[in-house]
Amino acid sequence: MKNPNGYGGVTKLPGNRRRPYRARVTVGWKEREGAARLQQYMTLGYFATRTDALMALAEYNRTPYDVRARQVTFREAFQQWSPGYFERYPSTRRVTEYAMDFCRPIWNVPLRDLGVAQLQEVIARMDRSRGYQSKVRSLMHMIFRWGIARGIADRDLSEFVELTAQEKESPRQVFTPEEIGLLWRLREGQGPVPGEAPRFHGLHLLDSLLVLLYTGMRVGELLDLRRGDIDLSERCIDLRGTKTRAARRRIPLHREILPVLEGMLAGADGECLLTDRDGGTLTYASYKYGWFDRVMEGLGMSHTPHDARHTFVSALDTAGVRRGALKFIVGHSQRDVTDRYTHKDLPELLREIDKVDYGVAAAGYGPGTTPKNGA
Repeated sequence: MKNPNGYGGVTKLPGNRRRPYRARVTVGWKEREGAARLQQYMTLGYFATRTDALMALAEYNRTPYDVRARQVTFREAFQQWSPGYFERYPSTRRVTEYAMDFCRPIWNVPLRDLGVAQLQEVIARMDRSRGYQSKVRSLMHMIFRWGIARGIADRDLSEFVELTAQEKESPRQVFTPEEIGLLWRLREGQGPVPGEAPRFHGLHLLDSLLVLLYTGMRVGELLDLRRGDIDLSERCIDLRGTKTRAARRRIPLHREILPVLEGMLAGADGECLLTDRDGGTLTYASYKYGWFDRVMEGLGMSHTPHDARHTFVSALDTAGVRRGALKFIVGHSQRDVTDRYTHKDLPELLREIDKVDYGVAAAGYGPGTTPKNGA
């Protein structure tokens, strides 16, 4: 039976195809001088059976929708979704764009044509931790939810995607006084840092590790830090974290880290405290894999960036810093802690932070000391 004019049709494409049946509809007419009008089509999709294609055609004619919107690719969906998301959560830009890069194999596939197997393949090919795989799956989830709300996708397929990386035991190891002393000694010395690639030399990244050790900031917080967030005269950092409500806090600055931050501020060119060689955003991947891991290997140390935070928290506890102040300083959630300390007199927190003593001065190195010969 012939379909009515403008209804559309189903054709079988030649060759051995997984989905050989194409359903398409009329979206307009092109006028031609001296000839009949030329019908213009838009493809609804490709289907495994003729019945599936006819059902899709009937669905469209029963409730017409924007066919072009149904052809939005995964990458186009990301480009439309991400500006609003980054405006609400600016500190997530780096990790989200990093997760998007892993999705490159499905960038040009229409969102509604993606299958679970394609999404699972993205995860399976990732040579990263389970945590990174989780970030990519989370990105898929947010894009599918965005597409469903706009009629671009029918359902969220990310819920069927499984993480393939094994959960690894990663016991935290604190930096020892000897290791922290070595960092101070290298900072005060001359020449490149062992393991440091030439393109990172002079970017104050060794200084940044000391800042992590003396503030307890998360690496993402450090990379997002702007020069205007640091007030050396008041000895504090106004940290606008987004991980939790408690992550938004004022960090009192240990007296020993002040000259380090002063030097970093003097050497910073852009708005951010840390940038790459060209003045652009320094990503977590560049910081950890391009610099931190190489330097740790060069120095014969075995640490993750988060070990600096763990070291700092342990030092606060050892120094007898009161638990409420400790949790506020490092941005741990605790009932009433944020409200209690947000407007607390800064001198009280400074007295608490100055209790931390890594024992490096006694070894003859650190701020205000002269390295021992041969140390």
